[in-house]
Amino acid sequence: MDHLIWIAATLTLGLYGQLVMKWRADLHAAKAIGHGRPEFLFAMLTDPWVLSGLGGAFLASIAYMFVLERLPLSFAYPLMALSFVLVPVASVLVFGGKIPLVQAAGLALIVLGVSLSALSK
Repeated sequence: MDHLIWIAATLTLGLYGQLVMKWRADLHAAKAIGHGRPEFLFAMLTDPWVLSGLGGAFLASIAYMFVLERLPLSFAYPLMALSFVLVPVASVLVFGGKIPLVQAAGLALIVLGVSLSALSK
């Protein structure tokens, strides 16, 4: 049962990293207009929020190691595909974006595929 906690931690920390990076990239891109990529990269790499997002991604990797300790890769890896659903949905909620119908259908297919994979265990 603890493997579910590690799966949730992996997905949550990865989601955190993606959202923080996008939030700060938007901010720094607006400030770096006319200054070029080196200034943007420097701003990103020295931003505490970006560093926390990178830390979240690192911790997600650690959590995934614990998932792999308990589950076969053929079962664990498809569960990680849920990040391809969680990130766009959270992006809509946090940043106010939109998910076109075709993309929503694709996301639904991912959920269906992960569900079928989980049922196979």
